[in-house]
Amino acid sequence: MLSISMLNEIRRENRDTYRSISERSGVPVSTVQKVLGGITENPRRETLLAIEKALCAGRYRYKDENAETGYRLKDEDAGSGIVSEPELVYGTTALAYPKKRDGEYTVNDYYALPDDYRVELIDGVFYDMAAPSNPHQVVAGALHAQLFNFIRANGGDCVPMISPADVQLDCDDKTMVQPDVFVVCKRDKVRKKNTFGAPDLVMEVLSRSTKFHDMNRKCRKYRSSGVREYWIIDLEKRVIIVHDFMNDETSLYSVEERAIPVRIYEGRCTIDFGDIWEYIQFML
Repeated sequence: MLSISMLNEIRRENRDTYRSISERSGVPVSTVQKVLGGITENPRRETLLAIEKALCAGRYRYKDENAETGYRLKDEDAGSGIVSEPELVYGTTALAYPKKRDGEYTVNDYYALPDDYRVELIDGVFYDMAAPSNPHQVVAGALHAQLFNFIRANGGDCVPMISPADVQLDCDDKTMVQPDVFVVCKRDKVRKKNTFGAPDLVMEVLSRSTKFHDMNRKCRKYRSSGVREYWIIDLEKRVIIVHDFMNDETSLYSVEERAIPVRIYEGRCTIDFGDIWEYIQFML
């Protein structure tokens, strides 16, 4: 059975809509959207198989004699170079993933993916990342700018970064994430290719498709890896959640707040989110 990220890749390649998948699979449109959008964390196996069958039905792929991944040709198709009724290899597709189960993927597999793939690797599992919206990007850029200006004005050694930038969070080969905005205060962690180790501050701007992922799975991962402070910006609910992992405290702010303190700087740095909120109104 294919992973959610692979199902989404096939959907994009087929240019399928949620409605067309629903019509072929018999799964309600809302369910298809929640499953492929990552909102349903543990979808039923029967539902996933129905969606997978609908996505793969009638697909054609060219045979790659040297590929270790992908579709196997049936005997009657041998030599034709085309697969008419693909037999799926467990846990993968013909795109770029090696034949592994969730939990077994590594950083090497991550780097082997095509450049246009947007995924994160957490504990050996790939998670699809939807393309960010315009408000999401503007907010991330504005947050990075305020942090950059503060650090430069105060002569700090910390380095503010913005996605897409890889973070090898646990310094192992099982996790690679791309926080929206983050600050690294130990410069030896910042390498040319990625950041090796936990940032001090992470900020994530929520999207509907990644909301559960950011608020739960990544929150737990950031805390356990040694991130000191984690901001969750929920534009839909108009709130900002600040987890101060150093002091085991959580604070809630309105998006109209003008001076939200950054804990890693003991409040000397504050974020004027009200200004950002006013600016993005025309996009909402």
